[in-house]
Amino acid sequence: CLKKALDLIVEIRELKESLSKYSAPTVVRRGVLMSLLQEAARTLPLWVGEPGHEAPPLCGSRAPDPSYICQPRDKIAALVREDGEDNWILAEVIKYQWTNGRYHVADVDAEEGKERHSLPKTSVIPLPLWKANPETNPEAIFKKGEMVLALYPQTTCFYRALVDEPPTSVHEDYQLFFEDPSYPEGIAPSLAVPQRYVIPLRDEQNA
Repeated sequence: CLKKALDLIVEIRELKESLSKYSAPTVVRRGVLMSLLQEAARTLPLWVGEPGHEAPPLCGSRAPDPSYICQPRDKIAALVREDGEDNWILAEVIKYQWTNGRYHVADVDAEEGKERHSLPKTSVIPLPLWKANPETNPEAIFKKGEMVLALYPQTTCFYRALVDEPPTSVHEDYQLFFEDPSYPEGIAPSLAVPQRYVIPLRDEQNA
């Protein structure tokens, strides 16, 4: 069935990532990294469920189950302290330490030297595993006017943003207003961000 085919695609992608770590260079140029991130967003598997059934956790806007543990090589948003400030960055899970409940993660930005961090579970937000279809699973799409955490285009950092326009088809991205103090009104012009890099705000971030 179609769902089995989609599951197979996910397995193939995971295998490719596993094999690539043995041949990929330790340093990736910024332009190459940005292209890889765009490709990861473009190839995010589309969730196709049974008619009338809601999308599962980690599909589109759906948050993970509280007990969910990210797997090695999963991409996440990680809250790290850099230069005296807390920032949400795009990172990759190395492992989860069950003895102390902490994640070991690596910054995906090779220009930062693959800096590693040890973080509590509360400082990690997994990225979606599937793209949601706005036409069949609108419950898995953030609504217009909703606050989210999203990857600012051409960077590896996540910032608070307001949904300007949600996607109306699987081929569209979100249009977001990012909070940006460098603009007179405190927000940047509407920017396109794919589902892969738009995630729910934690309760404390909504305050």
